[in-house]
Amino acid sequence: MPVHHALTKRKLSVLDRLTGRLSYCVWLFSGLIDERHLDVRGYGDFTKDDIARIKKLTKLSSVFVQQCRDQALWNWRSYHAQRNEWERLSALAKGNRKEILLKREPGKPFHRGLTKKVPVRFDTRTGIVETSKSMRLIPLVLRLSTLRQGARVTIPLSPAKYHLDLLRKGRVVDFQLVKHEGRYYAHICVKYDLPNVPIQAVRGVDLGARRAFATVLLKPDTPMRREDLSILTDGEKRHRLYRLNHRISQLQQARKWEPLRRLRHKRRNVAAYFDRLDAIRIARMAEQEHSLVTVGYPRNVKYDNYRGNGKPYLRRTLQQHFPYGQRIRFLYEECAERGVRTIVMLEAWTSKQCHRCGSMHTRRVNQSQLRCLSCGLSYNADWNAAINIGSSFFAKRMSRRASEGSAQTGNEPVQKPVSPEVGNRFSTASNTFLCP
Repeated sequence: MPVHHALTKRKLSVLDRLTGRLSYCVWLFSGLIDERHLDVRGYGDFTKDDIARIKKLTKLSSVFVQQCRDQALWNWRSYHAQRNEWERLSALAKGNRKEILLKREPGKPFHRGLTKKVPVRFDTRTGIVETSKSMRLIPLVLRLSTLRQGARVTIPLSPAKYHLDLLRKGRVVDFQLVKHEGRYYAHICVKYDLPNVPIQAVRGVDLGARRAFATVLLKPDTPMRREDLSILTDGEKRHRLYRLNHRISQLQQARKWEPLRRLRHKRRNVAAYFDRLDAIRIARMAEQEHSLVTVGYPRNVKYDNYRGNGKPYLRRTLQQHFPYGQRIRFLYEECAERGVRTIVMLEAWTSKQCHRCGSMHTRRVNQSQLRCLSCGLSYNADWNAAINIGSSFFAKRMSRRASEGSAQTGNEPVQKPVSPEVGNRFSTASNTFLCP
């Protein structure tokens, strides 16, 4: 949420001094952690002399010092998690992949020095978000403590209707002040009390570069129908991005820098808009079905397709048209707002394993079609992965015998209905699932 543009110079200078002092305090705590190799799982084992010395150097109150300490500890916990993951991947990598990973070694916090301000979380002890009563044009303000004891400053905010709707649904836990490109933004953490929705089905979601989402709904005691399989494509998104890229190239050739400056974030915003719409559609379907959403996470799929691996087309496709991290984040956020439980799992081998017999002896006829050499199943590869992702949360993985005919490998499921006697049932502790 941006800070209002009518912020006075005096209040802006107060924010600059406060955020600068807080960043300096976080840097001091981070230096002590690095120098003494302190354990960051708790509170860092800082001594009273350390706290007193930092308070004297920064001239901050005890509450601000505690918040800076917590931010420094969080930075180091995040670094250790990234470092452990990097060491695991480096031990398994070979050849060019290993050389690339060695260049991507995670850096320690402040390894380049104190080059930019660090956002610190403000709780109710140092700041609150409240409705403006005296200013009619500004609906929300921040009441923030300053460096002077007992003095507070009022910071006007410029929220959109979307922000106001979110704030009405829950309560504010804390917030951060982030400075980006010369402007301050308030990142507010809101806590919601969502109803406990009973789970009656499982919706498996597979992410793809050509098809944004492939989803399959698995219901108890119900054969999988035509309506339970769906694919969300991103054709309109790519068309809009293509037109935008063409317009940007024309402006670059004409050397019209001012219109280009206004469009510098347009591509990112357009892509995020369409990804958000797809996430909303899946979340609404899951809310109506009372289903659990399970989405596959293609971990390291972009890193595995490094430069020089002999697959330039696949590498370009993954880098330019596969924002899987953003799609998973949007899906998780939209489901959480509606009280739908979301589980992210690794999708390794789900596209290769046959969902009917569980065999790995399969072959991709083309990008869309998967053929099992063990049971003879021919099926859409994206739906096959979605079924494997969704059925992994049952007591026994989905198992099917070979049936007559083959599945269409486009955006539609099997057109010829399969007889009910063909197929196996797999059961959980209390429910039985039947698939065609």
